[in-house]
Amino acid sequence: MEERCVVTAADAGYFPALMALLRSLKRTNPHLPVLVFDGGLSKIQAIKVGSFAKVLPKRPPFKIRGRGKFSYIGDTTLLKLEVGGLECEKVLYLDADMIVLERLDELFDFPEGSVGAVMEVNSVRNMFRSRHRDILFEMIDIGWDDPGFNAGLFALRPAEWRDLAEKAQSLVETFGEEVFSKSKDQQLLNVLFSGKVHVFPGRYNFSPFYDNIMTCKPAVVHYLSALKPWHTGYPEGCFYDEFRSNIRVSDHPRMAIVDIKRKLKKLKDLIGNEKS
Repeated sequence: MEERCVVTAADAGYFPALMALLRSLKRTNPHLPVLVFDGGLSKIQAIKVGSFAKVLPKRPPFKIRGRGKFSYIGDTTLLKLEVGGLECEKVLYLDADMIVLERLDELFDFPEGSVGAVMEVNSVRNMFRSRHRDILFEMIDIGWDDPGFNAGLFALRPAEWRDLAEKAQSLVETFGEEVFSKSKDQQLLNVLFSGKVHVFPGRYNFSPFYDNIMTCKPAVVHYLSALKPWHTGYPEGCFYDEFRSNIRVSDHPRMAIVDIKRKLKKLKDLIGNEKS
């Protein structure tokens, strides 16, 4: 049994993110074994990933149709619920749309019986739509007004969470998938891990769009939102260069098109500034 391992999950659509994450892990944490839950990679993609990590084909334990602002979140994110079945003493789960800038050893230091995660501004209550809250309050006794955590990064001991996927599925069956359709895994895990969260520093789940670099030196960058750095419209700054340095055109040939469009936009902006 491995003492520690890093786990992530991706399908074909998140392959560019996955390769950037894997290259950043190899650069910063080559001592940590990495496992990828394959939720729909192509054969060629899986072969490329296999040179960086062990690849384990998986299907989500259930499905939730996304609605609203976070409808871009696919069911592949539910694969993280399978970490409880791993034969590893401690697991650190990372969403595929992250890159790692520093060593992660600190994130394997958390008390028994707890789950390590980075807190958010929102309370657990506000992670749910208002029409669903009263139903949940009456049935589940947790700290609804406590700060919630971002489920893109968490650490746990699998032996303590063998039934994680089953508990999550039970919640969905009891209350209906629409209750958890806002952010899927994040809502489920905030209910299941309530009262057990060991708080990691915010720098380990830093969002370029929502967090302030002046008050937090990022160690793990999380590219939250539907707009991702492998899309042509991703804004300047916002840690784009850190993402780009961790992905090659050979990983994702469309990055060549992204590069060209970004250069053309810079040139157009430069000409426009000179005219004004």
